[in-house]
Amino acid sequence: MGEVCRVLIVDDEMLIRQGIINYIDWEQQGFQIVGEAANGKEAMGMIAEFSPHIVITDIVMSIMDGIDLVREGKNAFPDIEFIVLSSFENFDYVRSTFQNGVADYILKPKLNGPELLKILNRVVSRIPDLQHCASAAKPERSTEELLENMISGFDLSMDQAVSADAFPNSHFALVDVNGKQLDPVQLKVRLKQSILEELPVFSLGSGETEAVLLLNFNPPQLEAIKRTVEHLASDTPDTSWMMSKPFDAIDDLKKVYDEGRLQLKKYMFYLPETSSFIYDKLPEENEKQDSFDLNRFIELFKDRLFKKAFEYLENHIDYLAGRYNNDSFEFKSFLGNIVFNIIVLVDAMKYETEELEQKKYSYFSSINEAVHINEARNLFNGFLAEVEGIILSGDKASDPYNNLDKILVYIEQHYTEPLRLSEIADHFHFNASYLSSYFSTHHKEGFSEYLNRVRIKKSMELLESSDVSISNISGMVGYSEHSYFCKVFKRITGMSPGSYRKELQAHHENEEKGVSHLKK
Repeated sequence: MGEVCRVLIVDDEMLIRQGIINYIDWEQQGFQIVGEAANGKEAMGMIAEFSPHIVITDIVMSIMDGIDLVREGKNAFPDIEFIVLSSFENFDYVRSTFQNGVADYILKPKLNGPELLKILNRVVSRIPDLQHCASAAKPERSTEELLENMISGFDLSMDQAVSADAFPNSHFALVDVNGKQLDPVQLKVRLKQSILEELPVFSLGSGETEAVLLLNFNPPQLEAIKRTVEHLASDTPDTSWMMSKPFDAIDDLKKVYDEGRLQLKKYMFYLPETSSFIYDKLPEENEKQDSFDLNRFIELFKDRLFKKAFEYLENHIDYLAGRYNNDSFEFKSFLGNIVFNIIVLVDAMKYETEELEQKKYSYFSSINEAVHINEARNLFNGFLAEVEGIILSGDKASDPYNNLDKILVYIEQHYTEPLRLSEIADHFHFNASYLSSYFSTHHKEGFSEYLNRVRIKKSMELLESSDVSISNISGMVGYSEHSYFCKVFKRITGMSPGSYRKELQAHHENEEKGVSHLKK
């Protein structure tokens, strides 16, 4: 009898180690467990002592993790083969380390006796000294196993003989299906029945909510395939189907797989009600436009132009909702940033924000966890509704005189713009007719008269302190018609703007003469 394959098990959880030991009858299968280690450092000592052929190691461990163990172990003992254990969340990290010499991997949730034995036999077949072991007489890996290893970043090229037999046609395309409780075998059958019975279809990396199928076809079959994918998508409730752009080299599989899945996730987030995405029929996204000006939004909010502020915000969200190639994280981050800024603004404007502060992190987390854009927008709109309610109730509860003072300050700040009583009433949550009578009663003149007085006062300052032309000054203080400005100016001051400027100039000249006379 030939040499027995020696195995070392490395994991910081004793229950995991015991589970591995009890999964199979090691001796009957031609293996011997030579030891157990709880971390990489301990394992290195046992490797030197027992010379195992295979080391099965976890990734996440204290003192020395599995990645360092693989690297140092391969440097010191090049002939040892390493099998890594990984959870789903660490899998991308594991995949990126295959160049360090990992022979194979096992996903912990899929760890069971048959899976472990299959991978052990696969690795044993690569160890020259153990070719005669009974356990090494393993069946050849299936084409689907080879393909799954390719998309996992392992076995980056296919055996040419296998390729020729498995892929009789010239082109490939991936079909990625997302939904609940998918049956990859049934999907393969339906695709083959709908297109051509002899069309090779392979299942890759399937799970409970995703199935990825590889189609091998010749160009004349392409249109029939696209029609079939669209038909199956519309005929399979609660699923999203994406077909990749065809490619003609199997070595491109991993690149197409990674890019296609990433793109489908984006489209599924932005277009949750669309069932099929065919590479040459993808919906057009919104053309790129200016980025959101947060400072503009803040100024509108501070000026109590809430309607304009929310309209500006809503328009930008509509734009982002049509940028399908952006990551959903960007969209959710934008909403979260606006939630944060609005809470800060509302608090700075002395509204009651205690309830908003308490809910702040729940808004962040719920928006971040939204499965699709409609869910995220509904959550965000719920937040905005709460903010509007706080503003409205806060304004109603505040002192009316204080509200009037806010309106007077607002007019002082915005007299250069077109101002209408109805718009100001809307922004300050007043009835327009009530505001008009309230303004007259408490300020001794109507809204229009007060606005005119503010504007004329500002124009008098400009006439006195600058050489700007009178026609330009009229526009600078908010009048669109120069003649109307002159008429209002004369009514309030008793003279025209030109006469007022001349009188000022004459007054200054007389003052200068008087100063000169005193000096003499």
